[in-house]
Amino acid sequence: MNKSILKFMRKSKTMTLSTDGIKLWGTKVYYALDHGFIFFIEKKGLTIQNIYKNNNVSFEIDNNKLSIIVQGSGHVEILGEPTDFDRERGILLYKVPEDVQFMKHGTVYIARLVPDFIRVIDMRTEFKKFDIDINLDEFTEKQHPVFLSSRPWSFQQSIAAILLGAVLATRINLFLLFLSIMGVLLAQASFNILNGYFDFKSGNDNKLSMTSTRVFIDRIVPERRAVQYSMIMLILAVIIGIYAVYIKPEILLYFVIGLIGGILYNLPRIGLKRMALGDISVFIIWSVIFLGSYIFQGGIINIPVIFISFAVGILTLSILHSNNWRDIKDDKNANVKTVASLLGEKISMIYYLILIYIPYILISTAFYLSYKLLPLLSVFITIPMSVYLARIAINNKNIKRGELDRLTARFTFIFAITGAVFYLGIMFIYGMDKFIL
Repeated sequence: MNKSILKFMRKSKTMTLSTDGIKLWGTKVYYALDHGFIFFIEKKGLTIQNIYKNNNVSFEIDNNKLSIIVQGSGHVEILGEPTDFDRERGILLYKVPEDVQFMKHGTVYIARLVPDFIRVIDMRTEFKKFDIDINLDEFTEKQHPVFLSSRPWSFQQSIAAILLGAVLATRINLFLLFLSIMGVLLAQASFNILNGYFDFKSGNDNKLSMTSTRVFIDRIVPERRAVQYSMIMLILAVIIGIYAVYIKPEILLYFVIGLIGGILYNLPRIGLKRMALGDISVFIIWSVIFLGSYIFQGGIINIPVIFISFAVGILTLSILHSNNWRDIKDDKNANVKTVASLLGEKISMIYYLILIYIPYILISTAFYLSYKLLPLLSVFITIPMSVYLARIAINNKNIKRGELDRLTARFTFIFAITGAVFYLGIMFIYGMDKFIL
């Protein structure tokens, strides 16, 4: 199959179905690839009625930005209740996590459309219309299960914290920067896997949970293998950390705080996250990641830098809270106490809004105390993104509420990276060489 078309189908999420005999009407579904197109379909309605009568269905996937349209036809198999199909459900919900809300109401079946014929209209450079051969083995989502369990989307905040800390230092040693990123990401990946594993074993995550990783719930990866990978990554992270301390003994305290904080956060039953201490621990850990990176590059801590570290910690905290806010009901059922579950729905919304706007105040304060931090005021160009998140948070009927943690992670990454890029840009304009090997 044409690789660019296959990549397009993997990247796309929505597909319009039309059953035979209905020319001007169709239903839009979210889909994922698994030896065909898998999706949820409502148990009641015209579409399901026509599929039961005749399972021949035509479909269309389009993307206006790329000017590609994939059309075709095939037969639909109604697999049954989503809770009975672990792997298929997991593949779909990882790609489209907001679909879990339909599962919660028990109003959908999981279905697979097996294509018999596919035609592509490609208008990116010139009009092309061609048929493609179908190989169902290629209809898969290309993501490694253990990699999924590490929640890779969450890495961006750590990378942003490390980069921002390094940029604010006098010089950036590229080798030390690489070492910092590798050590922190290995530790974070390990702790993320363990966090998902313990949530699954404790019953905190179940088939109806809107958890960001479903590899354990949906039996996509064996538990033992994931834990083994986690331990290997943690050992490698510790080795890198010890080497970093050997190079720069000043970061010993930050290394110890980060490591102990990550371990205590994830412990079953008595972990910090289960005693409403997760918020403060995440705030401290990511503030420390920023400060550790800053000191590792030779920076000297002062009051403005501390304010910036608070901004970094609060930005990461906003991601955690958006996740805990979504999971209030599940956490209460599992007897897990979070700040969100203690605050309740309405106060949690206010708390979230405070978390995404306080960093602007902290950055402004840092600039007031040190005018050389002027380039960091560039973060204010991300205000439209924060307004977008606020609108989602305020509207509890918005379908995006289910993936607010991911959207918040993207916002916080752009916030920090914007400041780092503008700061580097100003240094470049004034001819200041920031990089050494």
